[in-house]
Amino acid sequence: MMKMCNEKAITIFNRRIPFSTETEILFAALVVYLTCAVFSSGFYYPDEHFQILEFAKWKMGEATPMSMAWEHDSMIRPSLQPVITMMIIRPCQWLGMQNPFHQVMLLRILTSLVMLYCMQVFVKAAGRWVNPLHRNGLLVATLFFWLMPMISARFSSETLGVACLLLLLARLLKKGQPSHREAMWMGIVAALGFEFRYQMAFALVGVLAWILAVGRYRWRIWWVAALSFLGVIVLCTALDYWFYGEFVIAPYNYYYMNIVKHVAAAYGVSPWYTYFLQLGVIPSLALGVPILLSVCIGTFKHYRNPVVWAFWAFLLIHSAISHKEPRYLFPLMPLLPLFLVWAYEAVLDKKNQKVGFAVIGLLVIINIGGLIHVTFKPADHGRADMMQYLCKRAYEKKHLRVKSNYGSNPFHTGVLISQFYLWQSVDVEECDFESNEEEGNFDVIVLQRKDSTDRKRLLAEGYHEVYRSMPDWQNVLNNFYQTYDSDRVLIAYEKK
Repeated sequence: MMKMCNEKAITIFNRRIPFSTETEILFAALVVYLTCAVFSSGFYYPDEHFQILEFAKWKMGEATPMSMAWEHDSMIRPSLQPVITMMIIRPCQWLGMQNPFHQVMLLRILTSLVMLYCMQVFVKAAGRWVNPLHRNGLLVATLFFWLMPMISARFSSETLGVACLLLLLARLLKKGQPSHREAMWMGIVAALGFEFRYQMAFALVGVLAWILAVGRYRWRIWWVAALSFLGVIVLCTALDYWFYGEFVIAPYNYYYMNIVKHVAAAYGVSPWYTYFLQLGVIPSLALGVPILLSVCIGTFKHYRNPVVWAFWAFLLIHSAISHKEPRYLFPLMPLLPLFLVWAYEAVLDKKNQKVGFAVIGLLVIINIGGLIHVTFKPADHGRADMMQYLCKRAYEKKHLRVKSNYGSNPFHTGVLISQFYLWQSVDVEECDFESNEEEGNFDVIVLQRKDSTDRKRLLAEGYHEVYRSMPDWQNVLNNFYQTYDSDRVLIAYEKK
């Protein structure tokens, strides 16, 4: 009787999903992800831009050392992703696509498509670890988890690194020993994930431990995977030699600068438990608490699953490093829906079906709000959208003089200049807003939302608002989902 009741409840849960087939789910996800890729201009963290796009622009001879982060001179970053950027941007330029904003949009679209494919492959393999009636539910939960379109649209090391991890985990989730060809691809994918982002080695530690303790692959499989892994590392080292112009072992340099010399710690340190708190905060507290509980339940129920081993190895080793950033957890986000489904299966019984459905309904509503929020917003507080607006005005006027106070220049991030986007016809003067130079000498003045006093003075002097880097309705949603600092939203003014 209990079994029949549970099967009925599971069937109802599965039918409540608005898509009934994998094709329909994937098509709906494709629409959402492509839309997000179009709107999600710019970058969430400087590394995503300055250590990929600016590196590529420098190698193409189109940028000066002024735009290079310190990592360039230290030669600690892998060249694989900048080289891929060059391989995409050069043909775009040959075909007449000169607008850098359109070029980066193409990168985001391609990255979103890669992530969609990798997540679909991962979910298909993970399906054997959940109730067959929940497999479509797992696919929906993974693809439509509100953070995933945003993360997938990022042409960043975290995104491409986790794409490789998902493909690797997909093979580990299958039954039986891998073939020699599969072992070769496992080694290649693992090495590419490492070369995209060195910290993916933390997850690989968990993978190796699982293979030794649980998977127990034959030694011949080990050798094939290891040789494939080393082959990719050798090729990427040769690529680094060509990129930097001298022989360099970039992974060692990265370790030496950030761990031995503690350069990363200079950007801030956090206690060991920070990531455990952030797992509950990044998806929003209302979703984060159930996620934390689900991780605990899923780990207890499926401790022999390779996803659990990779997840905890990645999280624990990262937690032992003093410098922490929320983006370092991005590679774990596509794994969380699997834990949620495991927890749902573990707690669903005859006595709490109604409570379970009520909780699911509440989580779905919260998730839909986040999905709307990230699908139609630019990255961070909309810096790139303001850059694009100013470049468009410069194209119309042939030359544009822009005044901004310190912190509101969209082309500046700290001490670095976004030369990738900056047009020669845009002249930005960043200075104290109280300087004696008349505002009338400038075509556009850019301020931050928090500069309320200066904004009121401009309005009193006859200026009017012409553009915002983030619409007001996004600021309302941001009060709940907290994906950016709304005080840093940029506002452009022109004289009436």
